[in-house]
Amino acid sequence: MKINVGCGWECREGWLNVDNTEKPQAKNYPILKMDATGQWPYEDETFEYVLSEHMIEHLPEAKGLSFLKEALRCMKTNAVARITCPDREFAEDLIKLGDFHPFVVNYCRDIFKRQSTLGDAAQISKRMLYGQGHVWVPTAEMLINQMQKAGFKNVKQVTYGESEHDVFNGLEQSNGVREWETLCVEGTK
Repeated sequence: MKINVGCGWECREGWLNVDNTEKPQAKNYPILKMDATGQWPYEDETFEYVLSEHMIEHLPEAKGLSFLKEALRCMKTNAVARITCPDREFAEDLIKLGDFHPFVVNYCRDIFKRQSTLGDAAQISKRMLYGQGHVWVPTAEMLINQMQKAGFKNVKQVTYGESEHDVFNGLEQSNGVREWETLCVEGTK
């Protein structure tokens, strides 16, 4: 079994898609309500794969650790988890990259629905770190340490859209925004 935790509207075919808010059922993939920071309604050793995309940054650090520990409990031996979130280092460096960096241009086009202007890099950086309900935006080192503290092994940063595990390889879509801003970390039980 595979579980997609904090799926929002990004449901995955063939995955158990769960989110903490009630949502009307997606067209083809049901979304089950579940608080990922509490005890999951699943037995130990249930899942072979855990995916969580752009969810952990919405949790205070301690609740994020609870989420990771519970994910680990529900994972089979040698199962793999892939956790993605905004990358703090990228967000902090964005001002140096400039207002007309391809990420900033694409972000303005896709998110703000306008052309980029002076000051946008700083505005987007602030939004990535402190807006959109983000409360804990980690660096790679911070997320790796958090996963290790939860009990994960072989924890490492991986490239967006790539994995040595077929189920995750090519999972993320390139859209000119996510591939720039996203930190991806994988670990095993």
